[in-house]
Amino acid sequence: MKKNIIYNSPIKLVMCLFALGLFLSSCEDEDKNNFDSFQSTGAFVRFETAFPSVVDVSTFAEIAGVSITFTLEDPNKTVVRYNMQVSGTVGGESFGPAPIGSEVTSFPSTVTVTMAEIASALGIDVATVNFGDTFSFAGTAENLNGLVYTSERQAYDSDTQAITGGNNTADIIDEDGYRNAFEFGFAIPCPQETGNFAGTWVLDMIDLYGDGWDGAFVTFEIDGAKTDYTIADGSAAVHNVVVPAGTQKLVVSYTSGAFEEEHVYTVTKPDGTELGPFGPEPPLCIN
Repeated sequence: MKKNIIYNSPIKLVMCLFALGLFLSSCEDEDKNNFDSFQSTGAFVRFETAFPSVVDVSTFAEIAGVSITFTLEDPNKTVVRYNMQVSGTVGGESFGPAPIGSEVTSFPSTVTVTMAEIASALGIDVATVNFGDTFSFAGTAENLNGLVYTSERQAYDSDTQAITGGNNTADIIDEDGYRNAFEFGFAIPCPQETGNFAGTWVLDMIDLYGDGWDGAFVTFEIDGAKTDYTIADGSAAVHNVVVPAGTQKLVVSYTSGAFEEEHVYTVTKPDGTELGPFGPEPPLCIN
């Protein structure tokens, strides 16, 4: 019955179609407005490819010539400006943060950072930079609404339900897959060992608190193959590392974790030479 009335009434049919058109138009406008609103919020800058955590140098002379080129992207097209600061740990001493590079206002943008520029920004002599020194960068992005996003993470208090800190969340900053350009850095890798290093190396590790190394570890790289050693739990561990005869390259390095003031280790070479103790707060390299 209703079907016959609708089809037999041109006026009602026109009115229904008009109402339907308004509804669809309203939904479309609302979706468009929501999309525009989404586009104007947030400010995320990322690398086209992952920023290197170490640079490729093998001699002291090559350190001064370090140069890193990278491309910055604005995937949401909401960033109006992006700037960087650099900090460094050179010879165990901290420097920075200090501004470095020019402001980026268009994306994608290719940027080159050199060791000479880093040293100049930090006010140090480039000749003092050595193996094991590290450099970190902090990016700042401003969006279309003037909101500033940095490497500072948000903090949430479940008791007060208050949100404090920066605009970025930890999952964005800490997840390597996002290639974020807010918190990144690189190290000058440790040099390879020289001389006759084949034989058994003894790695004697201590945790001063007695609860393991909290994510830290020592790496032995033997002809490109890396093995990490740590204290999984407890106050001490001893590892015997066999370096085969004929090995061409050996690099020993340290990677920090949490509670660095608890970590101490000693390395004894096959000839009985003892290196260390290193720590608390051990350096990156043993040599």
